[in-house]
Order: sequence, then C-alpha cells, then structure tokens
Amino acid sequence: MRWSKEDKQAIVIVDGNNQAEQPNQLHYSQGLSFDRHGYLYVDDFDNDRIQRFNIDPRS
Repeated sequence: MRWSKEDKQAIVIVDGNNQAEQPNQLHYSQGLSFDRHGYLYVDDFDNDRIQRFNIDPRS
C-alpha cells in the first residue's frame, strides 16, 4: 500500500494470499527488499516468482 502526504486515499500496490497469476497478487510471500531506485522486491514463493514493484509516489 502506498499513501503519500498529498493523497486523500491509499493505493494498493500488492494484495492477496491467492495462488494467482496477476502481477499484484501474492501467495505465501517469504520476504521483501527495497533498492535505492524506489523498487520493492517480493519473494512470491508459491507462485514461483520474484515480483518487482515501483513504490515511488512520483511515478
């Protein structure tokens, strides 16, 4: 979820606990990491993938 000071509502970036193929749906995520470029990396374990999300509010 992203909520900037200027926003009136939050924006959902990643959601769920379902085995699904949608980019913003996770199933049994194991860990997360951030990089200096404004990306969030999530280990989406049961979907056999690592997801990358841009969490920079300016984009």
